[in-house]
Amino acid sequence: MRTLRNSRKFKIYKQARRELTTRFPSAFPRSGKRPALKVGILEDIRSAGELRISMTSCRRFLSIWTRSTAYLVNMTAGKPRVGLDGCQAGCVSDGHHREARATLTRRKSAKGKAAHLIEDFNS
Repeated sequence: MRTLRNSRKFKIYKQARRELTTRFPSAFPRSGKRPALKVGILEDIRSAGELRISMTSCRRFLSIWTRSTAYLVNMTAGKPRVGLDGCQAGCVSDGHHREARATLTRRKSAKGKAAHLIEDFNS
């Protein structure tokens, strides 16, 4: 079974992460909490220009980054979103908050079911 960490997509993600965390550390911190990003951040990245990675790589990076548990946990209604410079650029809407919570709940439920199946298999 091929895992995400061994995939070509993850290698692209790591390359894009190195570039974006260096260029925009306020929006993409290397460690710690991942702030909620401004809606339309890809356009801001595009307009910032002079990146050594493609827009396809940026999209792939943002897809993985914003689906991560660390990111979804910080999607609290009313919490500020940040732009590339780290300044507030809007707030997390109730709809986005509910969506993030639903995703986290589904993941937790699926993880519990997987653990239960393993227990049944080992019995």
